[in-house]
Amino acid sequence: MSKFNEVVLRFENRFKENPYTITYGFGRTLLALSTLSVFLFNDISILYNEQALDVISNSDLFVNKINFFGIFGYSNLLIAQLISIFIFLLVISGYLPQITGILHFWVCFSFNNSAILLDGGEQVASIFTLLILPICILDNRLNHWEKSVNQNIISKVFGHFIFAVISIQASYLYLNTAIEKLYRLPEWKEGTALYYVFNNPMFGVPDFVQNSLSFLTHSKFVLILTWSVILSHLFLSYVLLLKRKNKKYAIYAGFFLHGGIALFMGLYSFSLAMFGVLVLYLLPFDYFKKCKFYEKLSRKN
Repeated sequence: MSKFNEVVLRFENRFKENPYTITYGFGRTLLALSTLSVFLFNDISILYNEQALDVISNSDLFVNKINFFGIFGYSNLLIAQLISIFIFLLVISGYLPQITGILHFWVCFSFNNSAILLDGGEQVASIFTLLILPICILDNRLNHWEKSVNQNIISKVFGHFIFAVISIQASYLYLNTAIEKLYRLPEWKEGTALYYVFNNPMFGVPDFVQNSLSFLTHSKFVLILTWSVILSHLFLSYVLLLKRKNKKYAIYAGFFLHGGIALFMGLYSFSLAMFGVLVLYLLPFDYFKKCKFYEKLSRKN
């Protein structure tokens, strides 16, 4: 075998794993569920300010001209909401990712850049729906819940590159969050931040939970709880350096962290978005291959 053929074979082996699998489909489904939950459980008029949306609707900037909600205007927000819900349901169904990927990003980007009440999940959804957009467009399946089909080597290489970018972005997100907490708020360094978080009148935990946890938040143990959050962020950033097949165990730490944020702070849509990010960041491409649910779903599709 010539040296050239050896190089080609090594290159193909390096990228032989197909990244266009149910893993990315599950991740984008969680991202869609995140924003869908906002639209289902909130009055759309509360999320928008009429004067602010009018500015976007009448703007000459291209990003404002194509804003999904700006196009409909404040008086037609209900129609925009219903169409958005339909788009999110299409994304969750998995059909035509080549088209729904574009629509998903359009709605998430528009919402993040026009709504007045945001909790961070919208920004996360906007960024990561953009990052997975090339994967959606290059996926040659009819439905992202279907079994993987053969992709050409160029699309596989590009898919691996996109997932590398997604991993770097997710790792930076956790690293930056940890650093910002430590350098901007002394309560995190002192280990008392969770005491104030749990007792915050806006984002604090429900009364029945607060009563159960008061013996912890009013003791020195709150320092351990507070620093466990910082360390979990640093750990989730560090796993970028691991091989993808070894990252999967870190997802339990991520789900525990964001599950706690949902339970104790009520940031459900944000946590759902981060669950989606964790799936895209940590799970192997073939993670669901041996799952019985996946087998049943694949046969249906």
